Amino acid sequence: MSWRPDSPIDLPGGRLGCGRHGLVICGQCCVDYSFMDEDEGNSVDESMKLDDEDEQLLNDPQVRRRGSGQATLGEKPLLRGFGAVMPKLFSASSSDTPQSLFPARVARKAIPNVTRFIHRWEKETFLVYTDGACLDNGQVNAKAGWACVFKPEDGGVTGRLENHGPFGDAAPQTSNRAELRAVISALRFRSWAGEGFSTLVIATDSEYVVKGATEWVSGWIRKGWKTAKGADVKNRDLWEAFLGEVEQWDDRRLKIRLWKIPREMNTEADRLAKEAAQGNDINGFQDIKGVLV
Repeated sequence: MSWRPDSPIDLPGGRLGCGRHGLVICGQCCVDYSFMDEDEGNSVDESMKLDDEDEQLLNDPQVRRRGSGQATLGEKPLLRGFGAVMPKLFSASSSDTPQSLFPARVARKAIPNVTRFIHRWEKETFLVYTDGACLDNGQVNAKAGWACVFKPEDGGVTGRLENHGPFGDAAPQTSNRAELRAVISALRFRSWAGEGFSTLVIATDSEYVVKGATEWVSGWIRKGWKTAKGADVKNRDLWEAFLGEVEQWDDRRLKIRLWKIPREMNTEADRLAKEAAQGNDINGFQDIKGVLV
């Protein structure tokens, strides 16, 4: 029998599900309606391994029946933010590490269940590692790449830094730009609120991203996107796209927090970003979405 496209049905609470099984994400029907969710606020080290209880849950045939994941190009429009909502720092003690505070666990509110880096005590808070890298940074032949890691064991999405930004502006290949680009990818990759989360923590070793997002950007906006010395702010297009994502997620009741972590705690994202920087040139902005991941 030939494959036929799914016809969605309305589920309780206004969500959509596949017509055959009534699932928001269904591997058998090859559909993922989680992008419709808005207010659903409801080498691997030891920190990236599941505990015994979660490992057993994911190995359950009833959980694993829905197929593997893939990344696709999305069509969600990018919006320029204007500072209506400002991201904040994630509050952590000096003894906390992302590996100890956010172990790999099963997100039980997601349908189907997925593995994420979830806070030990705050189950609606999860973490994504991001990083950017640039080969020959500052040179005319520079090549940059970005990466974000949202789960253990091949749970990364990567890309070459594009020659044009999200709004069509031509831009250079730099490490700062790649680091900020990685954060935008993390914010746009999935309908995170649809997985039952209310707070997304971006873990990055980039001081440029963290201080820019939590200290500098509000002043840049007040000065008409000028620095304290009156120069044009670099990477304005990415900063506006980043703020647009923060504002949209706030409308959907997902808070965004930034955590500056040491480089040695961000090795996987760093490795993937360096690999991505070696790829072929990409001209236009690539909006990558995760499906069944």
